[in-house]
Amino acid sequence: MAKLRSVPAYAAPTLVIVALTAFLVFALVRLVQVEQAMRVNVDENMLWVVTQAQVASHRLDQAINRQALGDLREDPELRLDILTSRLTLLDDGPQRRYLTNEGLAARLDDALLQMQALRDSATTTEGMNGFDPQRLTPHLDALMASLNRIANRVMMAEWESTGARLDTYHSSLRQVIASIIGIGLSGMVLVMLLVIALRQRRAAQRELMVHRDRLEEEVERHVYRYRQTSEALAQSLDRERGVSEFYRSFAAMVSHQFRTPLAVIDSGLQRLQRRHLQFSPEQRSERYTRLREAVTQMTRLVESSLTAARIDGKQVIASLGRHSLRRIVDELCHLEADVSGTRRLQARHGAEDAWAWCDRTLTEQILANLVENAVKYSPESQPVHLTTAREANQIICRVTDFGRGIAVDEQPRLFERFFRGSAAAGSDGTGLGLNIARHLAQIQHGDLTMCSRPGEGTTFTLRLPAAEVRENGNEQS
Repeated sequence: MAKLRSVPAYAAPTLVIVALTAFLVFALVRLVQVEQAMRVNVDENMLWVVTQAQVASHRLDQAINRQALGDLREDPELRLDILTSRLTLLDDGPQRRYLTNEGLAARLDDALLQMQALRDSATTTEGMNGFDPQRLTPHLDALMASLNRIANRVMMAEWESTGARLDTYHSSLRQVIASIIGIGLSGMVLVMLLVIALRQRRAAQRELMVHRDRLEEEVERHVYRYRQTSEALAQSLDRERGVSEFYRSFAAMVSHQFRTPLAVIDSGLQRLQRRHLQFSPEQRSERYTRLREAVTQMTRLVESSLTAARIDGKQVIASLGRHSLRRIVDELCHLEADVSGTRRLQARHGAEDAWAWCDRTLTEQILANLVENAVKYSPESQPVHLTTAREANQIICRVTDFGRGIAVDEQPRLFERFFRGSAAAGSDGTGLGLNIARHLAQIQHGDLTMCSRPGEGTTFTLRLPAAEVRENGNEQS
């Protein structure tokens, strides 16, 4: 057993493959040899060449006799030329060597001499008497006798050669069959070895999987408590990071934006405290109005700052549902008309109601910011258009004003935090509104984009996912 285990696992398959290859190569070699042996060169097909010469001699004899009987259609001279060409072919290199190897060179020479005698006899006499049967028949008979002997010998040689080739073919065929049997047996052995190897591999895989499962269970038991502790720490760290980002962002906004309104409030109160008796009721009312505007601006800053900080801390969660964007826009227009006493907001709606999958409160906050900016940065004589429509799987609301527009070089930065364009110079603002509006749109799986032409106006487009109307009439409004 120790000796068997020391033999490499791949030794047996290697030997089988080598044997299979050897059988295959041997079979191919024998088949190539048989194919080469079966090729018969036309130049060496002596039986055919000799037969043609015999036929030519008989046709010459027939032509001579028919001409002697008065048949003028016969042409013995043509037949003599054909016989001459056949004998010349026999005297060619390969044919001459073949006949010499068979001991027929003397017969061939005798046939050539008889043919030359025929030609000499035919050419020494002019006219039709040149092919006189009495003068040509002895030479022709001798020629035909030589050709008959050559044909008999060649036929015997061809039979012997054919028999030898058949014996060789049979032997080669048996060898090829034996090789094919060897290939089949080698293939069967190789398949058996492969099946055994696959079974061993499956068994090893099963053992490995069992061992791995046991190891995983053991590791899982050891790391379970550590995993719980790690997850708890990670959650706590995320919460702390969110709270830290919230307070850091809030502090930055307070220090950046709250100074101006606080300075206005402080200055106004100091003046009222020192000179309130010198102010008329109208002047005191004006001062109070400015203070209230400063407080309102500060309140707006606080709300914007808190919203921005909550967004940074990922504490803004959208409560999504089906809501009519047309109804939200109409209510916003009515509210603005009641507050301002004007009807600058003009709503235009598509053919079908624009039902969106959104958070109503966040959507109202976005549109209120856009409307406030449109009213603030456009002439009082120009309206502000609010358009709702459905485009594919989105519900859109466009807020269009006809103000000064936004400079081309400032447009890429318009949604940055604290950025205010040149058109906003001299007016109050936080620089947070559009940044917050875009984030609120993205939280609802939508987006907020802008298109502006300086001197013509600006259009902001809010895109929200579309929602189908509930057929039972219980849709949210």
